[in-house]
Amino acid sequence: MSRPLKISTREKTDEQLMQLVCKGDRSAFEALYDRYFNKLVWYAQRFVNDLQQSQDAVQEVFVKIIEKPQSFDTGRKFSSWIYTVTGNTCRNVLRDAGNRARILEENAGPRQPYASQQHTLDYELLRGSIREAYKELNEKEKNIFVLRFEQELSIKEIADCLGIPEGSVKSGIYYLLKKFSTQLKPFHYGTTI
Repeated sequence: MSRPLKISTREKTDEQLMQLVCKGDRSAFEALYDRYFNKLVWYAQRFVNDLQQSQDAVQEVFVKIIEKPQSFDTGRKFSSWIYTVTGNTCRNVLRDAGNRARILEENAGPRQPYASQQHTLDYELLRGSIREAYKELNEKEKNIFVLRFEQELSIKEIADCLGIPEGSVKSGIYYLLKKFSTQLKPFHYGTTI
């Protein structure tokens, strides 16, 4: 008795492969892994700027896919979805690293000279104002802010990542700068408080 031929996963779309992954098909998962792992590591390095951390973040994304394949929104394109998940994972890595650095800094040894302390205080006030302004942004604005001003991606890269036209990215940046300029007015050079 002959065994049925297995249809090659190479001919399947990403979305078809995810449907198979949801049914527990290991070869479909491996095909997606092979298609996306290196691309996502390259993308993640734009966030975390470290090869090992990038690989770890992408591994974490694929572990999430294994654990909860149903979290894939079938109404979206798989590539856009996985890049978004990777970006969110990288932001978590950065946030966790920032929290560790802050804790280490708070527990650091000797005090800085007065001028340096003043600079640090000004910097912390500015960062606090930026955080407050960031909290008032909607999800799209937050994504544009992080990708443009923290990750320094080009307008085209942001448009590709978010799945929106470049014109929407440009107008989003314009309105972000407008919002932030109002919020950060006390920090403009020559301004007194």
